[in-house]
Amino acid sequence: MHMCNGFGYFMILSDLPKYLVEQLHFDIMKSGFIASLPHLMSWSGYVVSGKFSDMIISKGLLSRTYTRKVVGIFAQSLPAVLLFSLSFFNDKTSILVFMNIALFFQGFAHSAYYVNYMDLSPRFSAVLCGFGNGLCAVLGLIGPVVVGYLLNGVNGDDELKCQWRKAFGVASILWVVGCTQFCIFGSGKRQSWDAEVDKEDDASGEFGMDGEVKESTFNLSGFSII
Repeated sequence: MHMCNGFGYFMILSDLPKYLVEQLHFDIMKSGFIASLPHLMSWSGYVVSGKFSDMIISKGLLSRTYTRKVVGIFAQSLPAVLLFSLSFFNDKTSILVFMNIALFFQGFAHSAYYVNYMDLSPRFSAVLCGFGNGLCAVLGLIGPVVVGYLLNGVNGDDELKCQWRKAFGVASILWVVGCTQFCIFGSGKRQSWDAEVDKEDDASGEFGMDGEVKESTFNLSGFSII
């Protein structure tokens, strides 16, 4: 889910101004606030989804696993539908409204997969998140390249709109794929290998009397982080 999210997120981050100017014909000198508004909405989604998730878990309405999955559906499937749908509109206001709603819910992703690293492994969450961010960045680099390829040599508003629809379609498909994978295989439970490491550390004396870590080593395929 983290990796699939990167394509659409970085595509919008990099190419939204281009879309506003070339497709919607906004003045680049006057569209700064309009271009920043979707990102402000995304930030709002971070905050709202965090409060929403904590409330559900603390009140026992859903387990941690199902909470992450429900939030993940709001974070990826709904924005995918909205992002692809707006490419069929001609009205600027409707496009901007759908774009901002899509980015608001896309911000929910941080309360789905980002915090999930802590759920799975409090001990190694930083390392796992680093790998996840690396994979996310790979598709994040590909997104703007795909947009550039699709828009290269395009003439006329109708053809431009068709190519943007393809770009939004690819991003939407990847968001749905990531969400589906997360809903099938995702978990909010701490993994046994993480808990076992804690037990081994307690037995070996890696934790001091005050509970602080004296020294820890994480090995993964021959790579060691101390």
